[in-house]
Amino acid sequence: MKKLALYTLITYMAILLIVPGFLVFCHFDTLTTGEEYKFIVAPYDPYDPFHGRYVWLMTEQSLRAGRTNPYAILGKDDQGFAVVSSWSGVKPQSGGYVKNLDLHRYYMNEKMAPEAERIQRNLGEDDLIYLLVMVKNGNYVIEGLYINDIPIEEYITGK
Repeated sequence: MKKLALYTLITYMAILLIVPGFLVFCHFDTLTTGEEYKFIVAPYDPYDPFHGRYVWLMTEQSLRAGRTNPYAILGKDDQGFAVVSSWSGVKPQSGGYVKNLDLHRYYMNEKMAPEAERIQRNLGEDDLIYLLVMVKNGNYVIEGLYINDIPIEEYITGK
């Protein structure tokens, strides 16, 4: 009886380590080997007492407005920026696609979020703000928010 309890405990502990480890591996794999897509955005800094400060992103195109199909088929425009070319109810076999695309939040240092919004309001028409997203096998990972090809954290600190 004690051996059964010990084996059950070891199995349970192994599952507790394997599941999060697999999720971290998938996230890292997408980040390192995924295809790069740049979504043009306009940031806004709300405050949420449960999540803290983050940058709320408004995309130029409404990504999920009125859509019931879960798969966004991605493409690129003439300038290399991401566009959602269509939506599908079935999983595509190849190409750039994402399930349940939602690019509205970019979490960053609490002290930098208000500064990011202030910078965004003072940018000129020629300045470009985009979200770099890595995509692989229907998964996506937000790599960073960029202003004129500079990560926003570096843009704020001036480094």
